[in-house]
This record gives sequence, structure tokens and C-alpha cells, in this order.
Amino acid sequence: MRARAFILGLAVALLWALPAATQSNPTAKLSGRVTSGDRPLPGVLVTVSSPNLQGTRSTTTTATGDYIFPALPAGDYTVVFEMDGLQKVSQQLHLSAAQSSVLDSEMAGAAVTEEINVVGALSEVATGTQTATTYTKALIDELPAGRTLNQVVALSPGVQPNGPTKDSTTGLGNITISGAPTYENLFLLNGVVLNENLRGQAFDLYIEDAVQETTTASAGVSAEYGRFSGGVVNVLTKSGGNDFSGSFRTTFNNQKWESKVPGVTTQTDKVVPTYEATLGGPVLRDRLWFFLAARSVDRTQTQNTSTTNIPFINERDQQRYEGKLTATITPRHTVFGTYSKIEDKENGNFFPPILDEASLVNRETPQKLWAVNYTGSLSDNLLLTGQYSERNFTFIGSGATSTDIIEGTLLIARGLNNGRYHSATFCGVCEPEHRDNKNATVKASYFLSTESLGSHELVAGYDTFDDIRNANNHQSGSDYRVLGTTAIIRGDQIYPVFASDGSTIIQYNPIAKLSKGTDFRTDSLFVNDSWRFSDRLSFNVGLRYDKNDGKDAEGKKIAKDSNLSPRLGVNFDSKKDGSLLLHATYGQYVAALANNIGDSSSSAGAPATFQWTYRGPAVNTDPNGPLLSQNDALQTLFNWFNSQGGPNGPLPRIFVNIPGGNTKIRGSLDSPNVTEYSAGVTARLGAHAAVRADLVYRDWADFYASRIDRSTGQVNAGNGPADLALIENNNSLYERTYRGLHSQWRYQPTDRLDLGGTYTLSRTHGNFDGETQANGPVVGGIGRYPEYLDRSWFSPKGDLSIDQRHRASLYGVYRILTGDRQTLSVSLLQTFASGRPYGAAGSAALTNTVNGVVVPYVTNPGYLNAPVRTTYYFTARDAFRTPNVFRTDLSLNYTFRLGQFDLFIHPEVTNVFNQQRIDTTAVDVFDTTVLTSDNRGDCDAGPGVSPCQPFNPFTDKPVQGVNWQKGPNFGKATNPRAYQLPRTYRFNVGIRF
Repeated sequence: MRARAFILGLAVALLWALPAATQSNPTAKLSGRVTSGDRPLPGVLVTVSSPNLQGTRSTTTTATGDYIFPALPAGDYTVVFEMDGLQKVSQQLHLSAAQSSVLDSEMAGAAVTEEINVVGALSEVATGTQTATTYTKALIDELPAGRTLNQVVALSPGVQPNGPTKDSTTGLGNITISGAPTYENLFLLNGVVLNENLRGQAFDLYIEDAVQETTTASAGVSAEYGRFSGGVVNVLTKSGGNDFSGSFRTTFNNQKWESKVPGVTTQTDKVVPTYEATLGGPVLRDRLWFFLAARSVDRTQTQNTSTTNIPFINERDQQRYEGKLTATITPRHTVFGTYSKIEDKENGNFFPPILDEASLVNRETPQKLWAVNYTGSLSDNLLLTGQYSERNFTFIGSGATSTDIIEGTLLIARGLNNGRYHSATFCGVCEPEHRDNKNATVKASYFLSTESLGSHELVAGYDTFDDIRNANNHQSGSDYRVLGTTAIIRGDQIYPVFASDGSTIIQYNPIAKLSKGTDFRTDSLFVNDSWRFSDRLSFNVGLRYDKNDGKDAEGKKIAKDSNLSPRLGVNFDSKKDGSLLLHATYGQYVAALANNIGDSSSSAGAPATFQWTYRGPAVNTDPNGPLLSQNDALQTLFNWFNSQGGPNGPLPRIFVNIPGGNTKIRGSLDSPNVTEYSAGVTARLGAHAAVRADLVYRDWADFYASRIDRSTGQVNAGNGPADLALIENNNSLYERTYRGLHSQWRYQPTDRLDLGGTYTLSRTHGNFDGETQANGPVVGGIGRYPEYLDRSWFSPKGDLSIDQRHRASLYGVYRILTGDRQTLSVSLLQTFASGRPYGAAGSAALTNTVNGVVVPYVTNPGYLNAPVRTTYYFTARDAFRTPNVFRTDLSLNYTFRLGQFDLFIHPEVTNVFNQQRIDTTAVDVFDTTVLTSDNRGDCDAGPGVSPCQPFNPFTDKPVQGVNWQKGPNFGKATNPRAYQLPRTYRFNVGIRF
């Protein structure tokens, strides 16, 4: 039944493609100059043709010998230069999406045709001012690199896949590019924004076999792109052609085919096939093409909880579909429409780190996107492009299944790496959450060629983007969380520890009113000039204007700022033949306004936070005594809490955050931005090799920050007066810089051997990571109650958590057989990643109890909700590093031609030598617990074990073993996912035509 539904879905996908028809559909640009001797040749007929192009395109060179094709579909091209009385020249090259290529030609007087091939090694290494890397599907299919978007992007220089969340299937964390937070990249699929609205990662609205190529730009990005401070990733899918083509692939996985890493006790022995199918071809040759694709997987695997290491089953049933139509109305006017859809059901989903199976949820996450695009040549020199797109994503059932005060309350063990248990995070029986976007772009390109000032491709455009989120963000089923002192684990039983000394926290997260939906719109204008001044010297000069118009979930306008982003680049061809290019850029990039930060002053759909210290009967503080169950422990806690008046009683609140109440945005909130400088060199080494290296420096500004000081004042916040917190931008307290060397190379000495690789040497430094696994983007806290902290130990400078000094990927493909009937290749991928930093940071009490009297270390200058604890770095931020990680992957690719069909099999082994090193700093799988008196930790200063002693953070230097102690599992894995992917066998088989 499932297979029949899958095939039916593929058949009807064509009906979803809308044949109506920058950051629009990514195309390639080809320009150049034709000469004879030292003289420019006007009037030369230049014609381009490609299997990816409907018909052919032609133009004639200007009086200065210049020509341009501003919007060509990416692919392999033949370029022919013709003029009466001169030699006809035919050249071959590959054009990559979202990149510019230059092809000059020298014509001589002869009656023969000269053909020149520009091989892939030269054309796929970027030669312009933009630092970019392109991977074609043909190469990815031969490598054992994996075919997901993140796996392909991770091969590029300047990319570190080590953000806060780690994917259990690929072993990669969230993508960071050139030192930016992971939520500040731009991911585009056929020009449609793929970014998830909160954490900014790309949704998987693609079918791997449908992808034509992927380009990652990490520096020197044109003014046509905005709303990022990291990099731009363009994914282009196929569009069909004049010949029918298609494929059917089945990839086989089995968890039993994986070697066990430490902590794995159970594996699911089940072969899991992933089906992919594509079909494309002409409806009308050179006029109307269609392309269809589909993917289906029903996966079952065993995963493990953190710390407790309890195995559980995770099941995911997912189908993806894509339909696409491309139409050439006339040779000058083209439209395309695309539609993608995902049906996704998952049992055993969780929000990490979890300690038990009660934290698991069964949810659905359907998605869809559609886009229409128009490209038209209004004259030989004027091109117009327009695109409109929408993307939708929905959470259904993602959270707790009860709103009961006991069953629906989330428990967190502070002394066990903040492990979650008892009930799932968020509310699964409340309203579904929607995360959507809309995007419209129009731009015009004009080609101007002059004798004195060279040639110019002038681009001007308008771009409007709506980031839309409608969520009533319940933090648990009951809206309560209890941050317990720690927990006692006995087998598969977990007993909460609620101490009465203030180390257990009761947290209440009510939502005052339902969300109307946020709408953070960015309107942008941009101009860009690709200026070829001479045969040696060219420039890229651009300017982008971004204006925020942000409305929070109440409908209040909270963003009305604007910013200018200049982009400058220079390219110097030292030998006038493209063999040695020097380039440098300067640019500013303005990120999109983070949705959750912009909505932080809205009471609609946003949870308030009230915290109280628990002072009731001690619960399970004696591990040798009788232990209360989770339900009984919670009942004891709430009985005491309600006896004190509950959330509206007189209990002193230790923390208050009421969006729209005591948390406000005054005026406008600005978008973070970064200033970038880069310089590099690209060299062609003979006819078969190319290498590029770029130095990149970045410096961020306008950080998101929260401020509470004596000047912010106080407000009546519903449950009584509270200190006012202002969400604003700050540059004086925060720092983030990036220095990187991005290098790439490609060498194809023969048709049989293809070698390549990338290497990144970098450092990301500062005092603010800017994001967490639990929240995504976060505000800085240095300005909150400044009398109660010191920056040197609250937020010291050092290497940030995403810092990775070295990352390298080296690959080789050797084609053993290259016959007409059979081909066989073997490929190897060697990756290396140096360890990432972490420090020993814990919670320090700001009071001490002497003879039963609470003595504060700080004299309260008049705050209503003065903090009772603070974050304290007991070591440098980057005192420790995870181990360096090596991995060797190997694959074979065998193809047998049978008539018009290619039958193929592709077995591969990842981590051939089964290296088993910790490869993460994600909090759910890697322990960084620090024990202090604030979480009733035990310290060991010598013989025996004694409670950690309190200390005054302003006057005392805490001593390890006396005042603080690393947790017993500090620096160790709490979950098998902390390790690099083990040795794994998988293979795929299929047919192509």
C-alpha cells in the first residue's frame, strides 16, 4: 500500500507545479571579451547551448568586444564564437548557480574550427570576488560524503557543522559559516528561503536525487543577497530537458550495520529502504519541460536517553514530493513554477537532553512551498526577473499530552546536566504552531559597454520578505517547570531531589493572551555593478538598503530600523589569461531580525516566567532513606507552594520576565550586522588544476541584549511591581570576531582521476555565543543587574563554542572502468576536524546562610527582584577542547548500461577504521556539569567527600575541590550521539535513463 501511494504521489506531483513562473531562482552569469590580437572585436556572434537550456541564446559583442549572458540555467555549456572571415571558436565549460564566470576568446583568421575544453577543475573553483564552492550532483554521487544538504555544505571551506544541536543520522551539528551564529545564514532552494523561523537551519524540502548542484558562498557576497551575517547556500534542482530522463534509487540502511559506540546496548535489526524517484522531459521540445521527484522512508531505530542511557524506539514515516514546470514563451521570455511538499510523522521525538521515555512525543510536521518565476529580455541589454514564493511549516502534537498540574509538569535535574524527565517539553494538546514565510523579488539587469570605462552589468532590484510565526509557546503541558536540585537514579527509576535550601526552583510560564501571529517584514533595495575596467582589472560595487517593519504577536510594531550594506570587490588578473587572480573585498551584511527576540516584548503567545525558591519539606535529600515517586514529590512541592498562596501569593520572586509587562522594547530593535574584509588568490595550475585561498576577517555589531539597571526603572507587571528589562542592541559589552583562511583545490590529471579538497584554518573569538540549543537566538545578560556580576567571570572573552581551529576534507575518485557498457569507480573521503572549546561554568550563590540568617554578598541598591545566583566561569571559556576527530570513508560506484538504461550499485563504508572519539559540545550529549553549593554539590578537597562551600564571587577566588568541582561525568559523553558516527555499511541500487 505504501509503495502504491508513493508511486501515485509521484504521478500527480505534476498537478502541483504552477506554470505561471537576487534571491530568486539562482542562475549563472557568463560574460567575456572577444579580441583579435590586441584589438577588441565588435559584431562577433556568441551562441550558448546546454542540455539545461531551452533552445539556444545568442548575442553579439559590443564595440569594445564585450558580451554577457546574465541569466543562464546552471550546467555544462558549449559557447561558440563566429564572425565572417575569422576562425570559428567553440569552448566548453561548466556554469555554476549563483556564480559569475568569465570566458574570453581570441579569434584568428582561419577557416577551421578550434575547440577548447575548460575542465571541471577550472570552472567549479570560483574565480570571482565571491568566495564560493560548488558541488555538482555527479561528484556527490561518486563520493561517500552523504547527500543531505548539511553533508554537502559541510564539505565547503569556512563551514563548521558544530552548532548547538546534533543530528543523530548525519552526526553533524547546525551549520555555521564564517563564524556567524547558526541562525544567521541564508538557505535557498530554487530561490525560495528554506530557513526555519527560529533557529535558522534549512528545512529538508528537497529530494537528494533531484538536486543538480549546491553552492555555498562564505565571503564577498553580492549586494543582491541580504538577511544574513554568515553565508549563502543556493540549492538548485533539475528542470527536465529535451530528452526524457529519470531515476529510481533505493538506499538500504540497518542500524545493525553500524558498529556500537560506548553506551549503545540495543540496536534495531531492520533494513530500512529509502526510495527516491525522478522523472523529467519535454512536453514541447525547447518550449515546455516538466520535472517530478519523490522520496519515501519509514525508518525505525533505537536511540538512548542522556545520562540514564535508556534505549527507546524512534520511528519516522516521511514522504517528500516535488513538481516543476519550465516554459519558454518566446526565446526572450521564460517562466517556471515549482511546488514541494512533505508529509512527516514521528514517534519518539524529544527535546534534549531527556532522562526518561516519559519525555517522548508523537508528532506531525507537514511542510510545503511553492514559487513562480519570470525572466525576460526586454532588449539585448536589459533583463527583468521576478519571483514570488511561500513556505509553510506546522508542528502538530509536539509536546506533553496532558495539562494536569502533576502529569503535565516538566522536571529538570540541575545537578544532572539539566536533564529533562517526567513530562515532555512544550504542549502537544494545545494549538498547532505555524512557521511560514513569503518572499517577492524583482530585479533588472542592464549591460553597458564603454571604450573608456570598460563594461558594466548594472543590477537593481527590490526584495520583500515576511517572516511569519504563529505560536502559543507553552513551555510544558501545565505551564509549570520544576528545576530540581538534582535527581537520584536507581535503575530505570528517577527520583527528584527537591532541597529546601533554595537550590530547587519553581518556574511558572503562563501565557496571558493568544498569539495573533508575528510578521517581521524586511523591505530591501539593492544596486550592484559588475564592472570590467580592463583585461586585468575588474570590480564589484554594490549597495543594499534593508528596512525592518516588524510586528509582534500582539500586532505592535517593534522594528522600524534600516541599514545600508556596502559591498566592494576588486579582481586583478596578473597575467591577463586567468591563470593567477588576486582579489579583495569589503562588505557589510545585515542579518534578519530574529523572530523570538523581536517577539520578546509581546504578551501574546509568549510565556511569562516567574521563579520562586522552594523552601518546603525536603524531598529525597537522603539517598539512603525512603524515596518519594515523581508524582508524590511533585504533590509535596505543590502542596507547600499552594499553602504559600501559589503564583499570586506573597512568596518573593527571584526572577520575573513578563513579555509586554516588565520586558519591553523601546523604540526600535535593530538587526545584528557584521563587517567583513577578505583577500585571496586563485591560480590555475596548467590545464587540469585550480586552487583558491582567501583570508577572511569579520567583526559583529548590534548584539541582542537585555538590560536591567537602576536607570530602567520598575513597572506594575500583572502580579505586582517588577524591575523593567529592556531588550535593545549593545556594542560596548559584547564582542564576536572571526579570522579564517578558506582554501579549496581541484586536480584532474586524467579522465580517470579526480582529486580535490578544502581546508579551513579559523578562530571565532568573543564573549557571547548568542544562541542555545533550548532557545535558539538569545539576548546577552551582561547588562542585567550589573551590580551582581563581573564580566571577567560572568562572560569572559575566549574562543566561542563553535570555534574549530582546523577542518579539512580531502577526496579522490579513481575510475577503474570507463567503457561504453560498464563503469567502475572507487572513491575515498578523508576528513579531519580539530576539537572544540568548552569551559567549567556553573551556578554561584549570591547569598550565604550564617546561623540561619541569609546574608547577601551584594547590598541591594533598590531592585525588586534582585538575583540570588549568577553564572560563574571557574575556568577560561575555552579551557578544554574535545578530541580531534579523523574519519575515512570509502565507496564503490558500479554502473552497467543496458540499452538506454544505467543500472547502478553504490556500496559505501563510513568511518572505515571505526574511530570512536567525542565529536560534539551539544549539551544534550556532552556533560559540562559543575557542582557548587548552589546545587548542593559534593567537593573533594582531599580525603573524603564534603559539601561544596559557598564563596563570595566578588572577593574570593573559588578553589576547585572546596568551592566547586567538576561533575563526575564532566567532559564525558552522556549519550552515544556524542561520539562520531561509527563504522557504518550502507548501499544503494537503482536505475537511471
